[in-house]
Amino acid sequence: MSVIQFNAHKKYHLLQCKTRVWETHNELTPHYRVIFIRAGEGHFSLDGKLYQYRPQGVILLRPGQHPIFQEDDNAEIFLIAFDTWLADDFLQKKESSPDFADIYKQAEHLCESARLTQGSPLQNERDAQTATYLINQILFEVTQQPTSHNKLIRGSIDLIVTILARNNFETKKVEARQHLAGAIIDYLREELHQNKNIRVPELLMRFNISEDVANLCVLNQTGMSLRNFIFKYKADLFKSRMLKVDISELTGYLQSAGRQAPRLSV
Repeated sequence: MSVIQFNAHKKYHLLQCKTRVWETHNELTPHYRVIFIRAGEGHFSLDGKLYQYRPQGVILLRPGQHPIFQEDDNAEIFLIAFDTWLADDFLQKKESSPDFADIYKQAEHLCESARLTQGSPLQNERDAQTATYLINQILFEVTQQPTSHNKLIRGSIDLIVTILARNNFETKKVEARQHLAGAIIDYLREELHQNKNIRVPELLMRFNISEDVANLCVLNQTGMSLRNFIFKYKADLFKSRMLKVDISELTGYLQSAGRQAPRLSV
């Protein structure tokens, strides 16, 4: 596969190449970048951590970050770099490049607050397929069409960034729900260990949520409703005290960092 490059001056830069060629393109490091794994799988290191990558995987990079891929002749990436020319004096420069400024700002925010799992495909399969289609369209425009079609390329990039931003936000909401579920369960366990009566209305007021939200949070974490969890944990606590064993031996449904029940939307 030949290397495909395209540059829109002071806007965006496109690159498709094998991962082994990636090291020769350090000139893109100062920019915000989105990398899509087109083919191949393996591992890459980023900021001292090791990640796995696979087809349709996404990597979001801030300026200065540079992933190191395994040597793999079959791994292929497509990269969109958003030129940081706009970073200084943004409002003034926006006047001369309004068609790109909003896309750049959205990409900047996306890379600075990345929540997606680096190297993994988007969890929304439809969005992952749409992003792949848009990338193919961009490559077609770059290789087959005259420069008068730059508007189509820019529009496709805009849609890709919007898709990534939406999935990034959804991932943030999932993390928030998991944090809330953990806090609810920790509170219930502490209260029950102190032999206190659990009053659901008080719990709902404490966390400022409805009972439906509380049920979904606890269900996602344990596989049972809020009230069933209270009843089950209270019974297991009684058994553990009678048998003089640690309650963790009776609560396989409580593995907050491990087992994950089917996720439901809140």
